[in-house]
Amino acid sequence: MSINLDFKHQRWIYLFLVLTAFVLYGNTIQNDYALDDGLVITQNSNVQKGILGIPAIISNQYLANKNITIDYRPVVLVSFAMEYQFFKLNPHVSHFINVLLYALCLIAIYIVLIAVFKLDELHPILPFVITLIYAVHPIHTEVVASLKNRDELFSMLFGLCFLYYANQFFSLDSKKIKYAFLAMLFILLSIVSKLIGIVFFGFLLLILIYKRSFKLKISNFLFIAISFSIILFIIYFNAKHANRNVYVFENALALNNNPFILIATSAKILLYHLKMLFISFPFRFYYGYNLFPLTSIFEVSVIISILLHSILLIVGLVLLFRKNIIGVFILCYLGCLVLYSNYPYLYVGMFSERALFVSSLWFIAALVVTAFYLLKKYNFTISSQFLLILLLPILFAYSFMTIRRNFNWKNAITLMSTDMPYLENSVNANYIYANNLHTVSNQLSDTSESRKMKEMAASYLYKTIRLFPAYPLFHLKLAQLYKYELNNTPKAIIHLRNALVVDSTYDDANFELGKIYNETRNYTKSNFYFEKIEAKGNPDSLLYFYLAKNANDLNDLDACYKINEAYKNKFPTLEYPYMNLGVYYSKKAKDDSAVIYFEKAIELGNRNPNLIQEMSKYYQKKNDKAKVDYYNNLIVQLSKSAITF
Repeated sequence: MSINLDFKHQRWIYLFLVLTAFVLYGNTIQNDYALDDGLVITQNSNVQKGILGIPAIISNQYLANKNITIDYRPVVLVSFAMEYQFFKLNPHVSHFINVLLYALCLIAIYIVLIAVFKLDELHPILPFVITLIYAVHPIHTEVVASLKNRDELFSMLFGLCFLYYANQFFSLDSKKIKYAFLAMLFILLSIVSKLIGIVFFGFLLLILIYKRSFKLKISNFLFIAISFSIILFIIYFNAKHANRNVYVFENALALNNNPFILIATSAKILLYHLKMLFISFPFRFYYGYNLFPLTSIFEVSVIISILLHSILLIVGLVLLFRKNIIGVFILCYLGCLVLYSNYPYLYVGMFSERALFVSSLWFIAALVVTAFYLLKKYNFTISSQFLLILLLPILFAYSFMTIRRNFNWKNAITLMSTDMPYLENSVNANYIYANNLHTVSNQLSDTSESRKMKEMAASYLYKTIRLFPAYPLFHLKLAQLYKYELNNTPKAIIHLRNALVVDSTYDDANFELGKIYNETRNYTKSNFYFEKIEAKGNPDSLLYFYLAKNANDLNDLDACYKINEAYKNKFPTLEYPYMNLGVYYSKKAKDDSAVIYFEKAIELGNRNPNLIQEMSKYYQKKNDKAKVDYYNNLIVQLSKSAITF
């Protein structure tokens, strides 16, 4: 019995692709929030304002704090704000939308392969086969299963829409203004979803060269100029506002000054891209230092990679100018790699699975079309049934890997605990896992289990330090875990001192040691560490608080006065320096002066009942009925609030 597969009924293909997306990724809908989702949802204050947060989202960078500012990506945050408006914090709705977006990407891929590349003219089933292999490929699990990576889905979807409408603009004579507007809108949306969207403009140029369809018309030049200007503006805007240092524990190349080592290590990572496209195992939630050690230019794998990618580049260029579609796909693949190759710009983490989300499409397309030409060359009968049967083992294997991987993305801990056996040498993976274990431990009601998880977090922080001892923050985090969670102050002191061995000026470690010695009443040592911070200038209010407390506890009244005067002058709206100065004048037996400062402290919010009672007694002696009534009323209010509580 023969089966007639009619691939002209596009709507059935679209439905099949949607069903495929949900069969492959439907099990992600049950998942919770996972790795880095806090950045875009659960800890994002603008997103959690719903629609009211959209103006702030549009006017700010994707992520900004005192150390890091990441490029402009408002589209994905607006989508999460809209979700929050209607569904609040509901990860299952968010995962459903991610799967739906992936389904739309598959439909867009299929349409572009037909409308732009005309692959259906080579064989009706070719666009479907390429889209199906792309759909099941397990390398895409990170993007679809991770809510934080929705920016990749948007960038891909809008980028493909740009290719479609730009192709319409250059191919058709009617409705050109409409197509130009839509194309420019979609390239803008793609880039402000994620900067990777700029590659789609490069793809368009390759397509125009391949088709020889660029006519010397003002409208064509204007379209290219405006599109390119949009890209340049977004790049300039990001370069001006973004601030993201790459640390050596994220990328081993960060401190490298040898260009040959840079090229060699980059070449090895490019070879790893190819490896993951064929054999997507093992998966890792993070890569970075030291999964890709710095490499010699003479290593065999490096030489193979350089030769292989050079051949691909040459073959791609030759085929492009011979009007062979495989050349376009090869060059599109290589063009994607530029942003993730670590040369000349370093990529945080050195490699990631999401880096293959766009490039894998062109690699699969080049591979499938090449296989088609080879089969045709050797006179194989190429029916739709034959091609599908040929692909069944790959489709089943990839589908199984994809569905299985999705379960690992249940939450951050399930993901990390699954991947950690393959991440022994990754500094940041161990550090991230330790932090997540610590966070989850604080959410457990079982104190015994909570402590076990905290101890496990400490063990991974030890691994982090063993791999990279030269970063003081790692020592600080371990010290804080021992001090505040495991109640082991002696060990905390050891790790704080280790942090200061790495960097003696590290404020956080000096401050923590100052606090510990203050709590143990070793005020001389406490002052030593606090004064190291003060000597650098611009002390904050908390440092002033402890310096004043130490001076008071040491009964050094002169130092106490000077510190609190400086404290008051710099932070005039805080109650503490006024309270401290009141105590200072009390010790000096200057009650009238003390009262002035105590009154100011109470005015600024101090509600110590003993102080208020003393103030009432003071004014009774002064026969100031108004003040007595005022302080008595405060006492009544305090007693009422205590009863209510």
